Amino acid sequence: MTTGTPPSRRRPTWPELPAPVRAAIETRLGAPVTGWTSHDGGYSPGLASTLRTDGGTVFVKAVGVSHEFAATLYRQEARRSALLPRGVPAPRARWLLDVPTDDGAWVAVASDAVAGRAPTSPLRGRDLDAVAQLALRVGEHEVAPGVLPEVADELPTSCTAALAADRPEGLATLDPWFTTHLDRLADLERHAPEAVAGTRLVHGDLRADNTLLVEPAPDGGRAAGARPAALAVDWAYPARGAAFCDLVGMLPATQAGGGPAPEDVLARHPLPHGTDEDAVTAYLVALTGYFVHSSLQPPPPGIPHVRAFQRVQGEAGVAWLRRRLGG
Repeated sequence: MTTGTPPSRRRPTWPELPAPVRAAIETRLGAPVTGWTSHDGGYSPGLASTLRTDGGTVFVKAVGVSHEFAATLYRQEARRSALLPRGVPAPRARWLLDVPTDDGAWVAVASDAVAGRAPTSPLRGRDLDAVAQLALRVGEHEVAPGVLPEVADELPTSCTAALAADRPEGLATLDPWFTTHLDRLADLERHAPEAVAGTRLVHGDLRADNTLLVEPAPDGGRAAGARPAALAVDWAYPARGAAFCDLVGMLPATQAGGGPAPEDVLARHPLPHGTDEDAVTAYLVALTGYFVHSSLQPPPPGIPHVRAFQRVQGEAGVAWLRRRLGG
C-alpha cells in the first residue's frame, strides 16, 4: 500500500522507451503508434501514457525489470484486474507483455483509455464527492471466496506493535500523543484482521491520483454542477474484505493533500450501513502504523519520494486517531 497524494514528476515518454519495447508494444497493438500523451505523477518510475494508433487509443504502462518492485506490481495488476467483478467502475484490462531487451526485460500492461481527468488538488467539492462515492460503489460489489486475496492477509498488522517495541528515534518528530499511546494502539491493531474481514471488493490503494473523472455531457440534460462520473484505476491490490475499507483508507490522504478532515467527509458520505466503529478504528490503527513505520525506513530503489508521502499520511492518521480515541 502506498496511499497518498503523489508529487508532480516526469515519467519516461514513448520515444524514450528502448526500441525493442516500442516495437513489441506496436506489434501487440497491431498498428504503429501515431501519438502519445504522458500522464505524469504517481509513484512508479515507468511509462504511463495514452497511445494513439489509427485503430484507436489505449493506456499503457511499461517499466524495466530493474525496477523490481514496480515490475512486480504491474504483473500483479494485470493478473488481479482480470478477476474484477462485472460492472466495477474501472477501465477494462487488456493485456500483459514481457519484452526481452539487451539491457534486461521490460513489462508492459494495457487497459482501455478513458477520456477523463484527474481530480482537483486539493481534493474538495464535487470532485471529492465523486471520489468518495466511487470508494463506496467499489465496496458494493460482492467477491466470491478464493477469487481475490483477503484484505486481512495483505494488510500490515504489526507495524504499530513494532513501533511500540522498538521505539525508533524518528518517533520523536511525531505528535507525542502517538508515542504515549503506542501500547494501547498496538492492542487495537491486533483486531485489524477481523475488522477488515468481509465479502466485498476492496481496491486497496484508492486515492485521488488513482481515479479518473469523466464530466457529464453538456447536452445530457444534467443540471449545472452535476457530479462527474468516477473510475478507479491502478488495480494492483484488489482484495476481498469489508465495504468500508476504501473510503476510510483514502481519508488520511485527502486531508494530507489539503482536503477536509475525515469527519467532514464522512458527514457527507457516511460509511456503509452497519459498519462497526471499533472495526474502523482497528483498521485505521493498522494503516497509521504502516505509514509511520514505513516513513522511517530507507527509501525503496527508484521511488525516493514515497517516504515523505507516507509520513504525511501517518501524521493525518495520528490526528484522526487522537480525535476518535479522545486524546
